[in-house]
Amino acid sequence: MKKIISLCLLSILMTAGAVHAGKLNTINVNPGPLPSYSVWIKLILTFHRPKMDCKSGFGICFDIQFGSDKAIGGGQNYCQAQARINAAGQLELMVTEEELLRYENGFALSYFKKGSLTFEDPYTFSDAVTKLLGSMRPVTINPGTFHVSYDASAQTYTVAFPL
Repeated sequence: MKKIISLCLLSILMTAGAVHAGKLNTINVNPGPLPSYSVWIKLILTFHRPKMDCKSGFGICFDIQFGSDKAIGGGQNYCQAQARINAAGQLELMVTEEELLRYENGFALSYFKKGSLTFEDPYTFSDAVTKLLGSMRPVTINPGTFHVSYDASAQTYTVAFPL
């Protein structure tokens, strides 16, 4: 008899717990399809074409993940940038004007100032960067022309790439 009462009591408690847990609401503190999609990650990039051995032309040829805040000390041959996947499911790339001026004596700045970027070659980000962006599949920028917006107050250029 004690076993039956214990079993009934245990069943009631488990059912009440499941009902209570089902009423809990999860809170997404970051906008976007998944919470991690709105976090900016730091990148070090090379703005040259892969088909030209990363030495000439304009494109993206190389990336390294550098952290989760503003990168420091990129140097002459690399450009610091920030990237994230926004709520619309696009890859956003943000670069400061200062970094573009520093990178190869302003080589890439003229491309950003035109108001659009044209990539002739596709570029797939490394697995480490893809993982930090929160994507379950490879993140690839396909060839095309993409609008660049400039924020004068922050002196940053931002471009969004559809995925």
